Amino acid sequence: MNTVVLIPGVRCSTHADPEIRAYSDDAQAVRLEVLRDGESLSVFLQALTPGQAVSFRRGLGRFPGQLELRFSFLCGGEAREEKRMPYEVVRSDTPGTGLLDGCWISIQHWSPEESRYFRDGLAQMTDADFERHIEDMADAGIRGVVIQNLFDSPWYVGRHSLTCETYDGRAFYPSAMYPGRMPIRAQDPVEAVLRAADRCGSHVLVGIGLFAWFDFSAESLEWHKRVAREAFERYGNHPSFYGWYVSEELMGDLYWSYLPEQAQRWREVGTFFREFRAFVHTLDPVRPIAFAPNNVRFHEHEAEWKTILPYIDILLPFAFARDPAGWNVPEMKQICDDCGVHMWVDMEMFRVPFEDGLLPKEYGELVREIEQYSSLEQCYGYQYTGLMNRPGFTPALGGACTEELYERCRARYLEKQQR
Repeated sequence: MNTVVLIPGVRCSTHADPEIRAYSDDAQAVRLEVLRDGESLSVFLQALTPGQAVSFRRGLGRFPGQLELRFSFLCGGEAREEKRMPYEVVRSDTPGTGLLDGCWISIQHWSPEESRYFRDGLAQMTDADFERHIEDMADAGIRGVVIQNLFDSPWYVGRHSLTCETYDGRAFYPSAMYPGRMPIRAQDPVEAVLRAADRCGSHVLVGIGLFAWFDFSAESLEWHKRVAREAFERYGNHPSFYGWYVSEELMGDLYWSYLPEQAQRWREVGTFFREFRAFVHTLDPVRPIAFAPNNVRFHEHEAEWKTILPYIDILLPFAFARDPAGWNVPEMKQICDDCGVHMWVDMEMFRVPFEDGLLPKEYGELVREIEQYSSLEQCYGYQYTGLMNRPGFTPALGGACTEELYERCRARYLEKQQR
């Protein structure tokens, strides 16, 4: 096996060189050649220890623009395998690119109330429609994709008695383990998303979940391992299968505000991620694990989070804009830096408060919020599905406001590319 990923996987700013992770069963070195339009700009060599993953950084920030990265795995100085990938370096005065680097997508939304403007259309999406969904995202410069979840489950931690054998969630893909299926028109939307992402040079974090919201018990861990194995066996051959997203979410203060009588369950979270990471590394040793808690009082539980974060590669916290007085990006970023974790952001793209379904924020408000996260290397949005649409996309996934937001964000991306 020869495998390599970059974090971030699609683009970085000129002030944020990506982390490169590489692994080989037998190669002694990996050579990275940076090219633009076929012209070689630089060559880097990194030693490898066969059977061990290595992490390193190289100065890509000095090559703004569209690049091709060519990795060659060397045995005895001879190239045995080559991997190529597109990469973009965005001119910026900050670690952030100033762009919407990625977005969540839904195959079906967990909340009928929140998705009232796009749920019916989403259920009518075919595999071909999901492919267009990803192509439209890429055309607007959104080439990071997070599939929210592979299964639908209504349960919450501490309020169910599910086991792996009695699990009653419904799958969004043809699972061989569980017979339940969501009532959607698409046959295998996960395959469709990855197939389109392969063509577009996009990267997909596959949402392993949902067992039950906020549930990191031993039973949930075993369920996640089984689903991850099945997902990897079905879809792991896709170049766009970038890594793993654990769908369960969590509060920034762990369980203290949600289950105060069971607050010590936070210890399960560290065990979950330690064991889950060890397991998925047997499938591929370098693909990253991402997780999205909210930000609320996160920094007040620094000691607890520092036992969890070493087993997470990318943290995407959300809810900052809902409570400006509780803004704690600098504190969270320091905690993540201390643990060697990439902190991005899960920026909520919907208007708040929302009382009758999700509607997108105004373009100006969205851009101002993106700029507030300039200290973070990536800005991902929740979510593309139902909040942004190429004009004329059918089935309908929201009204004219979603089309206007798409057009303006696409124009902004194209303008930045020309600078």
